[in-house]
Amino acid sequence: MLKSHLLVAVHLLMLAVLAEALPEKLKYPLTGFVTERLSANEYEKWKAIERIVFTEDKERQPLHPTLRNLWQWIETSGHTVFIEIIKVRGSSDCTAGLFTIERFDPLGEHHIAVIKLNLININMAYVGPETRRPNGFVPFKGLGKEERYAEVLGHELAHAVHILTNLARARQVEDLVQQTNQILLARFSKKQKGHHITPAELSRRLSKRDDLLKLLEQQAEDMEKIVWQELVAGKILNSKLPYLANKESDLQREFGFAFRRTPKPGQAGKK
Repeated sequence: MLKSHLLVAVHLLMLAVLAEALPEKLKYPLTGFVTERLSANEYEKWKAIERIVFTEDKERQPLHPTLRNLWQWIETSGHTVFIEIIKVRGSSDCTAGLFTIERFDPLGEHHIAVIKLNLININMAYVGPETRRPNGFVPFKGLGKEERYAEVLGHELAHAVHILTNLARARQVEDLVQQTNQILLARFSKKQKGHHITPAELSRRLSKRDDLLKLLEQQAEDMEKIVWQELVAGKILNSKLPYLANKESDLQREFGFAFRRTPKPGQAGKK
């Protein structure tokens, strides 16, 4: 009996060693969006966002092409992107959304990342002139609740695609952003094992991290503005209220951009 138990223990140990040796792609075969971390209620909210992403007009053209393209890139990228919904009001870790690489692949073939959406903060977000971004647009202006979620998702997808399409950029995020954040957490929690760093070194790290974050955020905000424009335009053009379509020029002045329609097949490039 003892010998049998010993053999079982050895077998389990060998399986554990083999599992550790497996490439991440074999250990985590699911790629694209993975929703297993969502509750049933959260999954329904995620599906509502998905429906917005894939909304089409009467001619079966996407109303939100930028958002759909970002989504489809993730789905076909070979990377794993978990979806989480945060429930902490006013959380500093995730004001509205957050993209993070959980497991960095040095070869760039299969990163494991997560997108977190803070629906409570998105619902409570103030919309007004004070929130105008440097690139000129006011987040969430003219959007309903679920469309707000889609806008934030667009912002985080922009981060994901921008980072995951470039191995050098992904490595920068891993080294300068995530490792620096881990060092800070270790210092605040007084667990500095493996994170011995002088104040001068930490200051240099923080400066490089903040410079990188500024560049990443500028790119994501530019993409978010495009997503927001498409969400507003799609909402108007898909509206069941005819008078809205007749007031398109007034709406253009209010929201500050021209409505863009997806051309029909064979019409690309026509003016």
